[in-house]
Amino acid sequence: MRISAATTWLPAGRDRAADAVTAGALSDIDARSAPCHEVAVADGQQAWQLGLTACRDVLSTTGITPEEVDFLAYAGMSAADEEPASPAHRLAAALGTTHAVAVGVSQMSSGGDAALHAAITTLLTEPDTHHALACTGTNTRDLPYDRWRTAPEVVLGDGGTAALLHRDRGPLAVLAIARAGNPRLESAFPRFHPFRPLPPALDNSVSLLEFRTTAEEIRATVATAVQQALSDADLHDADRIQVVCAPRLRLQTIGYTVLPVLPEAARDRLVLFGDTTGHLGAGDTIANLDDLLRLDRLTIGGCALLIGLGAGFTATALVVERC
Repeated sequence: MRISAATTWLPAGRDRAADAVTAGALSDIDARSAPCHEVAVADGQQAWQLGLTACRDVLSTTGITPEEVDFLAYAGMSAADEEPASPAHRLAAALGTTHAVAVGVSQMSSGGDAALHAAITTLLTEPDTHHALACTGTNTRDLPYDRWRTAPEVVLGDGGTAALLHRDRGPLAVLAIARAGNPRLESAFPRFHPFRPLPPALDNSVSLLEFRTTAEEIRATVATAVQQALSDADLHDADRIQVVCAPRLRLQTIGYTVLPVLPEAARDRLVLFGDTTGHLGAGDTIANLDDLLRLDRLTIGGCALLIGLGAGFTATALVVERC
């Protein structure tokens, strides 16, 4: 399988850490260790509409028409109820697809990973499927609290992402994708609904997701996904791994949950994108694919390991090779 292109689309509105510090919502210390200095904020767009714009962008980049899309998987996250009832189908219709099978994914921050997995497996198992889209939309403008209150661990940002996949055309070959789950963490990660008012006891010293209290189990689940993906990709020797991408969370958080399970030779290849996006909800992995390509971070034959995390708990490891 190949990834033909990936894109990230951000709305024009911005919410900046410096303004949050001035307003008293964020301390100077937390602002310095937050994973971003600003995030995009949707203004009137629903989550699926953000994903729609990203899909239009990725198709225009490749010259593929909507009529050529055979499969579309959409993962959305929103802080408020949105219409329509089936956003994946509305997105596919608004995009102009004529026969695409549209699937909606609800898996929190690992939704984009699940959409990629669905696109890859559909291409592998259905011979008449040639072009598949994996896309996400995250709209948190209606959060019932200041989004910077959950810094420095995570800061939610709005935006859409999309990746176009094909059987044999594109700059990134998919060598492996592996997932691991731990449903026992459902009640602890996160410990409360992320789109409802924060508990009164929460302050800036307490992580929204409480990574530290669940780090050991999270780390073990991530390790399972990473080990399986590297084995499937026949990358027991980490020398070919030029870049490791992680979710757009605080570096210290990634240090608890991801860094210890990487091959030792690849630990200094960790790259954290997202200084101007924050955590894009379901879209981090696709956004990381976009940055890998846009910034030309891989040489021909070089590999990247992309790791995704999502409440529930699900971990995903994707291995791609630059062609």
